[in-house]
Amino acid sequence: MVYHFDIGTLDNIYQNGEPLSIVIQGPWLNKNIQESALICRHWRHMFPKAEIIFSVSSSDFIDSSENAGENILLETALFAFKTDTIRAEAIKVLFNTADIVIQAPSALPLPPIKNDTQSLNNVNLQIQSAKSGLKHASRKYILRIRNDLCLMSKNFISVYKNNMENKRRDYASFIQKILIPEIFTINPLTLYRMPFHYSDWFHFGLSEDIKNLWATVENVSFADSIYYENHPFLHDTNVLEKKFLIRLAVEQFIHFPYFKEKFSFLNLDYHNDTRSLNESLYIMADNFIVANIKDINAYIKKYQHIVRKISKHTRVECISQDILDSIINDPDSLFDTIYPDQKKRADHRMFWGYDRRTALIRRGRQSCNSLLRWYRNS
Repeated sequence: MVYHFDIGTLDNIYQNGEPLSIVIQGPWLNKNIQESALICRHWRHMFPKAEIIFSVSSSDFIDSSENAGENILLETALFAFKTDTIRAEAIKVLFNTADIVIQAPSALPLPPIKNDTQSLNNVNLQIQSAKSGLKHASRKYILRIRNDLCLMSKNFISVYKNNMENKRRDYASFIQKILIPEIFTINPLTLYRMPFHYSDWFHFGLSEDIKNLWATVENVSFADSIYYENHPFLHDTNVLEKKFLIRLAVEQFIHFPYFKEKFSFLNLDYHNDTRSLNESLYIMADNFIVANIKDINAYIKKYQHIVRKISKHTRVECISQDILDSIINDPDSLFDTIYPDQKKRADHRMFWGYDRRTALIRRGRQSCNSLLRWYRNS
Protein backbone atom coordinates (compact mmCIF):
# COMPACT_ATOMS: atom_id res chain seq x y z
CA MET A 1 0.00 0.00 0.00
CA VAL A 2 1.39 3.40 -1.01
CA TYR A 3 0.65 5.94 1.70
CA HIS A 4 -0.28 9.43 0.62
CA PHE A 5 0.41 12.57 2.66
CA ASP A 6 -0.79 15.51 0.63
CA ILE A 7 0.02 18.37 3.01
CA GLY A 8 0.43 21.02 0.30
CA THR A 9 -3.04 20.54 -1.16
CA LEU A 10 -4.56 20.62 2.32
CA ASP A 11 -2.87 23.97 2.92
CA ASN A 12 -4.46 25.23 -0.30
CA ILE A 13 -7.87 24.06 0.88
CA TYR A 14 -7.35 25.92 4.14
CA GLN A 15 -6.47 29.11 2.30
CA ASN A 16 -9.34 29.33 -0.20
CA GLY A 17 -10.83 25.88 -0.78
CA GLU A 18 -9.84 25.62 -4.45
CA PRO A 19 -8.89 21.89 -4.41
CA LEU A 20 -12.12 21.01 -2.54
CA SER A 21 -15.54 19.77 -3.66
CA ILE A 22 -18.24 20.14 -1.01
CA VAL A 23 -21.12 17.75 -1.65
CA ILE A 24 -24.12 18.79 0.44
CA GLN A 25 -26.84 16.14 0.46
CA GLY A 26 -30.31 15.89 1.91
CA PRO A 27 -33.95 16.93 1.59
CA TRP A 28 -34.99 20.34 0.29
CA LEU A 29 -38.27 21.15 1.99
CA ASN A 30 -40.47 24.15 2.75
CA LYS A 31 -39.32 23.95 6.36
CA ASN A 32 -35.56 23.97 5.66
CA ILE A 33 -35.21 26.24 2.61
CA GLN A 34 -33.79 29.12 4.63
CA GLU A 35 -31.43 26.96 6.70
CA SER A 36 -30.13 25.25 3.54
CA ALA A 37 -29.43 28.63 1.94
CA LEU A 38 -27.65 29.98 5.02
CA ILE A 39 -25.50 26.85 5.36
CA CYS A 40 -24.61 26.87 1.68
CA ARG A 41 -23.65 30.54 1.87
CA HIS A 42 -21.53 29.82 4.96
CA TRP A 43 -19.55 27.18 3.02
CA ARG A 44 -18.99 29.69 0.22
CA HIS A 45 -17.75 32.35 2.64
CA MET A 46 -15.40 29.87 4.31
CA PHE A 47 -14.10 28.37 1.04
CA PRO A 48 -14.53 31.02 -1.68
CA LYS A 49 -13.01 28.91 -4.49
CA ALA A 50 -14.43 25.51 -3.55
CA GLU A 51 -16.79 23.59 -5.82
CA ILE A 52 -20.17 23.37 -4.04
CA ILE A 53 -22.69 20.74 -5.12
CA PHE A 54 -26.13 20.68 -3.53
CA SER A 55 -27.71 17.25 -4.08
CA VAL A 56 -31.43 17.11 -3.29
CA SER A 57 -32.69 13.77 -2.00
CA SER A 58 -36.37 14.80 -1.88
CA SER A 59 -38.47 17.93 -2.08
CA ASP A 60 -42.02 18.99 -1.31
CA PHE A 61 -42.05 21.97 -3.69
CA ILE A 62 -40.43 20.74 -6.92
CA ASP A 63 -41.46 17.80 -9.11
CA SER A 64 -38.69 15.28 -8.55
CA SER A 65 -39.98 12.94 -11.27
CA GLU A 66 -39.30 15.56 -13.95
CA ASN A 67 -35.82 16.43 -12.69
CA ALA A 68 -34.44 13.09 -11.46
CA GLY A 69 -30.70 12.97 -12.03
CA GLU A 70 -30.70 16.41 -13.64
CA ASN A 71 -29.69 19.92 -12.64
CA ILE A 72 -32.48 21.90 -11.06
CA LEU A 73 -33.06 25.28 -12.68
CA LEU A 74 -33.53 28.41 -10.61
CA GLU A 75 -36.81 29.14 -12.41
CA THR A 76 -38.14 25.68 -11.50
CA ALA A 77 -37.36 26.15 -7.80
CA LEU A 78 -38.77 29.69 -7.72
CA PHE A 79 -42.03 28.70 -9.39
CA ALA A 80 -43.52 27.42 -6.11
CA PHE A 81 -42.90 30.70 -4.26
CA LYS A 82 -44.27 33.49 -6.42
CA THR A 83 -45.75 35.25 -3.39
CA ASP A 84 -43.36 34.04 -0.66
CA THR A 85 -40.56 36.58 -0.81
CA ILE A 86 -38.49 35.10 2.05
CA ARG A 87 -38.34 31.60 0.60
CA ALA A 88 -37.80 32.98 -2.89
CA GLU A 89 -34.84 35.00 -1.62
CA ALA A 90 -33.44 31.91 0.15
CA ILE A 91 -33.60 29.96 -3.11
CA LYS A 92 -31.75 32.74 -4.93
CA VAL A 93 -29.06 32.75 -2.23
CA LEU A 94 -28.56 29.00 -2.57
CA PHE A 95 -28.32 29.14 -6.35
CA ASN A 96 -25.90 32.07 -6.15
CA THR A 97 -23.56 30.18 -3.79
CA ALA A 98 -23.75 26.60 -5.10
CA ASP A 99 -22.11 25.66 -8.40
CA ILE A 100 -24.52 22.81 -9.06
CA VAL A 101 -27.98 22.04 -7.68
CA ILE A 102 -29.03 18.54 -8.66
CA GLN A 103 -32.10 16.40 -8.07
CA ALA A 104 -31.13 12.83 -7.12
CA PRO A 105 -33.13 9.87 -8.45
CA SER A 106 -36.17 9.23 -6.31
CA ALA A 107 -36.36 6.55 -3.61
CA LEU A 108 -38.99 5.53 -1.09
CA PRO A 109 -38.50 5.84 2.67
CA LEU A 110 -38.40 2.55 4.55
CA PRO A 111 -40.06 1.66 7.89
CA PRO A 112 -38.44 2.89 11.14
CA ILE A 113 -34.99 1.53 11.97
CA LYS A 114 -35.80 0.85 15.63
CA ASN A 115 -38.87 -0.07 17.64
CA ASP A 116 -38.63 3.03 19.86
CA THR A 117 -39.11 5.59 17.07
CA GLN A 118 -41.72 6.50 14.47
CA SER A 119 -39.23 8.22 12.15
CA LEU A 120 -38.99 6.63 8.72
CA ASN A 121 -35.69 5.29 7.43
CA ASN A 122 -34.44 7.55 4.62
CA VAL A 123 -31.29 5.58 3.90
CA ASN A 124 -32.10 5.00 0.21
CA LEU A 125 -32.77 8.69 -0.35
CA GLN A 126 -29.42 9.38 1.34
CA ILE A 127 -27.62 6.85 -0.85
CA GLN A 128 -29.04 8.21 -4.10
CA SER A 129 -28.36 11.80 -3.05
CA ALA A 130 -24.74 11.06 -2.10
CA LYS A 131 -24.03 9.15 -5.31
CA SER A 132 -25.59 11.83 -7.49
CA GLY A 133 -23.59 14.59 -5.83
CA LEU A 134 -20.31 12.67 -5.94
CA LYS A 135 -20.65 12.09 -9.69
CA HIS A 136 -20.35 15.83 -10.20
CA ALA A 137 -17.42 16.36 -7.81
CA SER A 138 -14.28 17.22 -9.79
CA ARG A 139 -11.72 18.45 -7.25
CA LYS A 140 -8.90 16.50 -5.55
CA TYR A 141 -10.59 16.43 -2.13
CA ILE A 142 -14.22 15.95 -1.17
CA LEU A 143 -16.22 16.90 1.87
CA ARG A 144 -19.49 14.97 1.61
CA ILE A 145 -21.85 16.16 4.32
CA ARG A 146 -25.52 16.11 5.30
CA ASN A 147 -27.34 19.37 4.60
CA ASP A 148 -28.37 20.07 8.20
CA LEU A 149 -24.77 19.85 9.45
CA CYS A 150 -22.29 22.69 9.17
CA LEU A 151 -18.70 23.04 10.35
CA MET A 152 -18.31 26.60 11.58
CA SER A 153 -14.52 26.76 11.22
CA LYS A 154 -11.68 25.16 9.29
CA ASN A 155 -10.53 23.20 12.34
CA PHE A 156 -11.49 19.91 10.68
CA ILE A 157 -8.58 20.38 8.25
CA SER A 158 -6.15 20.81 11.14
CA VAL A 159 -7.52 17.68 12.86
CA TYR A 160 -7.08 15.81 9.59
CA LYS A 161 -3.51 17.03 9.05
CA ASN A 162 -2.51 16.19 12.63
CA ASN A 163 -3.59 12.56 12.23
CA MET A 164 -3.13 11.72 8.56
CA GLU A 165 0.45 10.49 8.98
CA ASN A 166 -0.37 8.05 11.79
CA LYS A 167 1.01 4.57 11.25
CA ARG A 168 -1.04 2.24 9.04
CA ARG A 169 -0.84 -1.54 8.87
CA ASP A 170 -2.40 -4.55 7.14
CA TYR A 171 -5.93 -3.16 6.74
CA ALA A 172 -5.06 0.14 5.03
CA SER A 173 -7.36 0.33 1.99
CA PHE A 174 -7.74 4.00 1.17
CA ILE A 175 -4.91 5.93 -0.43
CA GLN A 176 -5.22 8.37 2.44
CA LYS A 177 -7.29 8.25 5.61
CA ILE A 178 -10.85 9.62 5.67
CA LEU A 179 -12.11 11.95 8.41
CA ILE A 180 -15.45 11.07 10.05
CA PRO A 181 -17.15 12.37 13.21
CA GLU A 182 -17.03 10.64 16.56
CA ILE A 183 -20.80 10.83 17.04
CA PHE A 184 -22.44 7.61 15.77
CA THR A 185 -19.07 5.97 15.18
CA ILE A 186 -20.03 3.12 17.46
CA ASN A 187 -17.60 1.48 19.85
CA PRO A 188 -18.44 -2.22 19.29
CA LEU A 189 -16.83 -3.16 22.61
CA THR A 190 -19.44 -1.36 24.72
CA LEU A 191 -23.21 -0.82 24.58
CA TYR A 192 -23.99 -1.70 20.97
CA ARG A 193 -21.79 -4.54 19.73
CA MET A 194 -22.06 -3.39 16.14
CA PRO A 195 -18.87 -3.68 14.04
CA PHE A 196 -18.28 -1.45 10.99
CA HIS A 197 -20.66 1.21 12.32
CA TYR A 198 -18.62 4.20 11.16
CA SER A 199 -20.46 7.53 11.25
CA ASP A 200 -21.93 8.74 7.95
CA TRP A 201 -22.59 12.37 8.99
CA PHE A 202 -19.70 13.39 6.74
CA HIS A 203 -16.64 12.05 4.93
CA PHE A 204 -13.59 14.23 4.22
CA GLY A 205 -10.65 12.93 2.24
CA LEU A 206 -9.28 12.27 -1.23
CA SER A 207 -11.99 12.23 -3.90
CA GLU A 208 -10.80 8.87 -5.23
CA ASP A 209 -11.21 7.23 -1.83
CA ILE A 210 -14.64 8.68 -1.09
CA LYS A 211 -15.99 7.90 -4.55
CA ASN A 212 -14.69 4.32 -4.30
CA LEU A 213 -16.31 3.92 -0.89
CA TRP A 214 -19.73 5.04 -2.14
CA ALA A 215 -19.47 3.10 -5.41
CA THR A 216 -20.02 -0.14 -3.46
CA VAL A 217 -23.15 1.09 -1.64
CA GLU A 218 -26.48 -0.34 -2.79
CA ASN A 219 -30.06 0.47 -1.82
CA VAL A 220 -31.42 -1.29 1.25
CA SER A 221 -34.23 -3.74 0.54
CA PHE A 222 -37.60 -3.72 2.28
CA ALA A 223 -36.89 -7.25 3.55
CA ASP A 224 -33.68 -6.07 5.25
CA SER A 225 -35.40 -3.00 6.68
CA ILE A 226 -37.90 -5.12 8.68
CA TYR A 227 -35.65 -8.14 9.19
CA TYR A 228 -36.22 -8.56 12.94
CA GLU A 229 -39.98 -8.38 12.58
CA ASN A 230 -39.88 -12.00 11.45
CA HIS A 231 -36.41 -13.28 12.41
CA PRO A 232 -34.99 -14.02 15.85
CA PHE A 233 -32.12 -12.04 17.35
CA LEU A 234 -28.82 -13.75 18.08
CA HIS A 235 -28.99 -15.54 21.42
CA ASP A 236 -26.76 -13.09 23.32
CA THR A 237 -28.37 -9.90 21.96
CA ASN A 238 -28.66 -7.26 24.69
CA VAL A 239 -31.59 -4.98 25.52
CA LEU A 240 -30.25 -2.09 23.41
CA GLU A 241 -29.48 -4.23 20.36
CA LYS A 242 -33.03 -5.65 20.49
CA LYS A 243 -34.43 -2.23 19.63
CA PHE A 244 -33.34 -2.70 16.01
CA LEU A 245 -35.79 -3.84 13.34
CA ILE A 246 -33.34 -3.53 10.43
CA ARG A 247 -30.80 -6.29 9.70
CA LEU A 248 -27.82 -3.91 9.58
CA ALA A 249 -27.66 -0.29 10.73
CA VAL A 250 -27.55 2.38 8.02
CA GLU A 251 -23.86 3.07 8.71
CA GLN A 252 -23.07 -0.63 8.32
CA PHE A 253 -24.92 -0.85 5.00
CA ILE A 254 -22.86 2.10 3.76
CA HIS A 255 -19.38 1.08 4.92
CA PHE A 256 -19.21 -2.71 5.10
CA PRO A 257 -19.52 -3.54 1.36
CA TYR A 258 -16.35 -1.62 0.50
CA PHE A 259 -14.24 -3.46 3.08
CA LYS A 260 -15.87 -6.81 2.31
CA GLU A 261 -14.75 -6.30 -1.28
CA LYS A 262 -11.18 -5.67 -0.08
CA PHE A 263 -11.10 -8.43 2.56
CA SER A 264 -13.39 -11.29 1.53
CA PHE A 265 -13.03 -13.10 4.87
CA LEU A 266 -14.96 -10.42 6.78
CA ASN A 267 -18.39 -11.29 8.17
CA LEU A 268 -21.39 -9.12 9.01
CA ASP A 269 -24.70 -10.92 8.54
CA TYR A 270 -26.52 -9.09 11.35
CA HIS A 271 -26.11 -5.74 13.07
CA ASN A 272 -24.50 -7.37 16.14
CA ASP A 273 -22.55 -10.07 14.33
CA THR A 274 -19.21 -9.92 16.16
CA ARG A 275 -17.23 -12.48 14.16
CA SER A 276 -15.16 -9.69 12.55
CA LEU A 277 -15.29 -7.26 15.46
CA ASN A 278 -11.51 -7.10 15.94
CA GLU A 279 -10.98 -6.58 12.23
CA SER A 280 -13.53 -3.75 12.22
CA LEU A 281 -11.43 -1.90 14.82
CA TYR A 282 -8.16 -2.49 12.96
CA ILE A 283 -9.84 -1.28 9.76
CA MET A 284 -11.07 1.82 11.55
CA ALA A 285 -7.60 2.57 12.91
CA ASP A 286 -5.96 2.09 9.50
CA ASN A 287 -8.49 3.98 7.37
CA PHE A 288 -10.29 6.62 9.42
CA ILE A 289 -9.63 9.62 11.61
CA VAL A 290 -12.36 10.20 14.20
CA ALA A 291 -13.01 13.87 14.94
CA ASN A 292 -14.47 15.13 18.20
CA ILE A 293 -17.54 17.00 16.96
CA LYS A 294 -17.00 19.89 19.39
CA ASP A 295 -13.34 20.30 18.41
CA ILE A 296 -14.32 20.88 14.79
CA ASN A 297 -16.99 23.46 15.73
CA ALA A 298 -19.94 21.54 14.33
CA TYR A 299 -23.46 22.93 14.19
CA ILE A 300 -26.41 20.60 13.71
CA LYS A 301 -29.68 21.84 15.12
CA LYS A 302 -31.14 18.37 15.70
CA TYR A 303 -28.16 17.20 17.79
CA GLN A 304 -26.59 20.44 19.03
CA HIS A 305 -27.22 19.39 22.64
CA ILE A 306 -24.78 16.52 22.00
CA VAL A 307 -22.23 18.85 20.42
CA ARG A 308 -22.37 21.20 23.41
CA LYS A 309 -22.09 18.43 25.99
CA ILE A 310 -21.75 14.75 25.21
CA SER A 311 -23.66 12.64 27.73
CA LYS A 312 -22.06 9.80 29.68
CA HIS A 313 -24.09 7.36 27.59
CA THR A 314 -22.86 8.79 24.28
CA ARG A 315 -19.29 8.92 25.54
CA VAL A 316 -19.41 5.18 26.28
CA GLU A 317 -21.39 4.40 23.11
CA CYS A 318 -19.03 6.13 20.65
CA ILE A 319 -15.36 5.47 20.01
CA SER A 320 -12.70 8.16 20.27
CA GLN A 321 -9.50 8.83 18.38
CA ASP A 322 -7.64 8.18 21.64
CA ILE A 323 -8.75 4.54 21.56
CA LEU A 324 -7.78 4.27 17.90
CA ASP A 325 -4.38 5.81 18.69
CA SER A 326 -3.78 3.07 21.25
CA ILE A 327 -4.51 0.45 18.59
CA ILE A 328 -2.31 2.27 16.07
CA ASN A 329 0.63 2.48 18.46
CA ASP A 330 0.26 -1.08 19.76
CA PRO A 331 -2.19 -3.48 18.04
CA ASP A 332 -1.83 -5.94 20.94
CA SER A 333 -3.29 -3.34 23.31
CA LEU A 334 -6.70 -4.24 21.90
CA PHE A 335 -6.53 -7.46 23.88
CA ASP A 336 -4.24 -6.42 26.75
CA THR A 337 -5.90 -3.19 27.91
CA ILE A 338 -8.64 -1.89 25.58
CA TYR A 339 -10.94 -4.91 25.80
CA PRO A 340 -10.94 -5.06 29.63
CA ASP A 341 -11.23 -1.28 30.03
CA GLN A 342 -14.11 -0.94 27.59
CA LYS A 343 -15.93 -3.98 29.01
CA LYS A 344 -15.74 -2.40 32.46
CA ARG A 345 -17.22 0.85 31.14
CA ALA A 346 -19.96 -1.02 29.28
CA ASP A 347 -20.89 -3.25 32.22
CA HIS A 348 -21.12 -0.23 34.52
CA ARG A 349 -23.36 1.67 32.11
CA MET A 350 -25.56 -1.34 31.32
CA PHE A 351 -26.04 -2.11 35.02
CA TRP A 352 -26.99 1.40 36.09
CA GLY A 353 -28.91 2.24 32.94
CA TYR A 354 -30.64 -0.94 31.80
CA ASP A 355 -30.31 -3.77 34.31
CA ARG A 356 -33.64 -4.98 35.76
CA ARG A 357 -32.20 -5.39 39.24
CA THR A 358 -31.09 -1.78 39.21
CA ALA A 359 -34.55 -0.68 38.07
CA LEU A 360 -36.09 -2.59 41.00
CA ILE A 361 -33.62 -0.98 43.41
CA ARG A 362 -34.50 2.46 42.07
CA ARG A 363 -38.23 1.84 42.33
CA GLY A 364 -37.79 0.55 45.85
CA ARG A 365 -35.77 3.61 46.81
CA GLN A 366 -38.40 5.92 45.29
CA SER A 367 -41.13 4.14 47.24
CA CYS A 368 -39.19 4.50 50.50
CA ASN A 369 -38.60 8.18 49.83
CA SER A 370 -42.28 8.73 49.10
CA LEU A 371 -43.23 6.95 52.32
CA LEU A 372 -40.75 9.04 54.32
CA ARG A 373 -42.10 12.27 52.80
CA TRP A 374 -45.66 11.23 53.66
CA TYR A 375 -44.61 10.41 57.23
CA ARG A 376 -42.81 13.75 57.69
CA ASN A 377 -45.78 15.70 56.29
CA SER A 378 -48.48 13.83 58.23
